[in-house]
Amino acid sequence: MPASAQTPPTRGCVPKEPNLQIQRKGKFSPNVAHKGLEVGTSCDWRWWSQVVVPVLRPKDKATKSPFSPGPEFSFDLLPEARVIQVTIPPGPEVSVRLCHQWALECEELSRPFDAQKIVSGGCTVDLPYEFLLPCLCIEVSYLQEDTVRHKKCPFQSWPEAYGSDFWESVNFTDHSQHSQMVMALTLRCPLKLDASLCQRRGWHTLCEDVPNATARESEGWYVLEKVDLHPQLCFKFSFGNSSHVECPHQTFAPSWNVSMDTQAQQLVLHFSSRMPATFSAAWSHSGLGQDSMVPPVYNVSQTQGSSSVTLDLIVPFLRPGGCVLVWRSDVQFAWKHLLCPDVSHRLLGLLILVLLAFTTLLGVVLVLTCQRPLSGPGRARPVLLLHVADSEAQRRLVGALAELLRAALGGGRDVIVDLWEGTRVARVGPLPWLWAARARVARERGTVLLLWSCASPSPAGGPDARAAPLHTLLRAAPRPLPLLAYFSRLCAKGDIPPPLRALPRYRLLQDLPRLLRALDARTSTQATSWGRLAARPCLRGRVELCRQLEREAAKLADQG
Repeated sequence: MPASAQTPPTRGCVPKEPNLQIQRKGKFSPNVAHKGLEVGTSCDWRWWSQVVVPVLRPKDKATKSPFSPGPEFSFDLLPEARVIQVTIPPGPEVSVRLCHQWALECEELSRPFDAQKIVSGGCTVDLPYEFLLPCLCIEVSYLQEDTVRHKKCPFQSWPEAYGSDFWESVNFTDHSQHSQMVMALTLRCPLKLDASLCQRRGWHTLCEDVPNATARESEGWYVLEKVDLHPQLCFKFSFGNSSHVECPHQTFAPSWNVSMDTQAQQLVLHFSSRMPATFSAAWSHSGLGQDSMVPPVYNVSQTQGSSSVTLDLIVPFLRPGGCVLVWRSDVQFAWKHLLCPDVSHRLLGLLILVLLAFTTLLGVVLVLTCQRPLSGPGRARPVLLLHVADSEAQRRLVGALAELLRAALGGGRDVIVDLWEGTRVARVGPLPWLWAARARVARERGTVLLLWSCASPSPAGGPDARAAPLHTLLRAAPRPLPLLAYFSRLCAKGDIPPPLRALPRYRLLQDLPRLLRALDARTSTQATSWGRLAARPCLRGRVELCRQLEREAAKLADQG
């Protein structure tokens, strides 16, 4: 603090000289800003912000202006060194300091940047600063008491003064609790900030504005009501074109959490809450994340006070591979958790079940084949395409392959695949449909084509978990054995289980002509060489579609 500001205010009264009015030093209080002038019979007093200015009567204006700006100086900003270099012209010694300008006074900087420096005329002094702020000022005065101080505040219009330095200088204190987000700010400049709610999609993503979520401000406290306190729901403070995101409750334990489990065809959500709340869950549209949900919405409530309570919410499965949104629904602003259950073990279990059922089916077919006469040679023999596609991309690839086979085989040949008979499969069930299809293939002397996919992870027990049913399948299968095909991008040759390696294998799409010959394409040999396939536009388009879908399925499998 300058020496003049440290001098205690004059008490009592000094007789007024002809050309001098005595002024009392002190600080303006906002409540007495217009009551500072006191007039007595022998002395005049004026209230002034730390600065005592001698007031000259008009007749002395010819010799010295009562509005003298004080010592002259110039400055240079050296941002790399975080220094303001002040140059004093020749003349008497002066006192130089940096300060933060508020409404009625220029407050000292915090230590160790609060020191005043005595500078001789014609010299230069370096004043270090901590933050470059819009209210940062340079103040120069003569050493005599009650002298005029010359102050410059040049950074108010500098965009750099509202950048990272400004936000680093603000002290943020989190007072959030229950369903109320509260942040108290301590500023070094008299600026009024705007604040609103924003949410992050991830820890290193931009904070997106939440509509209609402006914070209420009172004396530096910013408040948002009816908010589910979550580390990714944050305050966004702004002033002009500059903004800063501050996320409260980073160190608080969450008031609730959720875990999940799968049981049969149901997803069970386990909620644990330490406060009364209502929670909701709904399936999400694939690929849209938190932006969309599929009705219905399932709800559960905790109404037992502040003790920790565990609740279960059962959500029926909508479709394999889907994700569910979970959020607190008794507040206005809530973060939606996206949970994606891992059902791969269920799919592998279903695969084993299908193979066991297929083994039984082959035994039935063997009996039926011995009891019923074979169809005449003129009948078109069908192809039963069996697959274990475990994703939407792989199912699209299976459908495209079936279309290609039907077009390439010609002669009215029918390709049987469950994807084309969804209504019947849903009506009679997967296993009865499979039995009926295998029986038809056996009657009409068709072919079973097993499309193998290795994109799914192996079960916990390793490949031996599937070996037993596969051995049984091959022992019960009639001759000729089923054909096995696989897409090279989704499965390597060595990934095929040992029991299936005895089957005739075809690598798609490289071995497509050889596969068509094995399926006995009846139209002629036109469809059984790559040159002939490429010459037919309808087949060429279907082959390219299969290649594209194979690349997409492989890319999704690598990402998974």
